[in-house]
Amino acid sequence: MASEAGAGGVGRAGPIEAGRGSVELAVILAGAAAVLLVPRLFGDPQGVDPFAWRLSAYFGAVWGASLAIPSLRRLTALTFSLLTLALPVSTWLWLLAYSGPAPGLIGPANSVARNVAAGVAQLVLALMMAAGFWMLAGRPRLRLLGRPGRAALVLTAGGTLAFLLVAFALPASLLGREGVPLLALSGSAGAGLGAANAASAVAQEVQFRAVFQVALEQRFSPALAVVVQGLVFGVGHLAIQYEGPAASFIPIVVGLGWLWGWMTIRAKSLLPAAVMHVVADFFILAAVVSGLYGGG
Repeated sequence: MASEAGAGGVGRAGPIEAGRGSVELAVILAGAAAVLLVPRLFGDPQGVDPFAWRLSAYFGAVWGASLAIPSLRRLTALTFSLLTLALPVSTWLWLLAYSGPAPGLIGPANSVARNVAAGVAQLVLALMMAAGFWMLAGRPRLRLLGRPGRAALVLTAGGTLAFLLVAFALPASLLGREGVPLLALSGSAGAGLGAANAASAVAQEVQFRAVFQVALEQRFSPALAVVVQGLVFGVGHLAIQYEGPAASFIPIVVGLGWLWGWMTIRAKSLLPAAVMHVVADFFILAAVVSGLYGGG
C-alpha cells in the first residue's frame, strides 16, 4: 500500500493501489455472492441451508489464503474485516436456535433469553474481532473509544430526533402496517428484547462502521468507503433476515448505512450511528414488523 495506517488515523492507498484494490474487492465479493446464492437454488433458504456459516467459512478461507500466500498479504486486514461481518452474525443466528444448541441450555428457540444471549454474543465477538482487525491493520483509529466531541453529540441528538419524526410521518402503507401497532413491551420481556436489540445494533455498527468502513478507507476515498459499506450493509440484511414482505426495507437500510457511515466520519465517533441504530431497531421491532407479519 502507498501509505500505512498509523495509530492516529487511517492510511490510504494511492490511485494505482486503489484501482487494484477495487478489482480485488469486487472479486472477493463476487465469490461471496456465489457461495451465498448458488447453493440456495438447490436447497431450502429458510430451513436447512446454513448460509451464514457457509459465508463465514468462505471469508475465513479467503483470510487464511491472504496469510499463507505472500502475494496476497496486502489483503489480510480487508479479508479479516469481511470475516468480522459474517462470523458474529453466524453466531447470532446459531444462538437464536435456527440450528443452535439444545433448548435446555438457554431457553426455547427465539425466546427472550435466546435473543439476549445471541445479541450479547454477537457484540462480544464483534468487539474481539475489532481488536484483531486493529492489530492487523496497523492500529488505525476505529472511532470506538474516546470522549465524544460536540459534533458527535449534536449528530446523535439531531439525527435520532429526525429519524423518529420521519419514521412516524411516513404513510403507514409504505411501511407495510396500519397505524402503529406497538408491541406490548413491558416488564422483563420488554427489557430483555430491548437489551437484545440494542446489543445486536451496536455489534453491527462495530462490524460495519468501525471495522469494514475503516478497512475500505485504507484502500479508497472516504466517500467510496461509505458507499460500499452501505451497499454491503443492505445486501447483508436482505440475505439474512429481510426476505418476503420486509424486502421493501432494503433501500431504506442501504440509505441508513450511507447516513451512518457519513455520520461516523463526520463525528469521528461511532456514537451517533450506534444510538440511531438502536432506536431504528426498536422502531422496526415495535412499530413495523408486527404490522408486516400480522402480530402486535
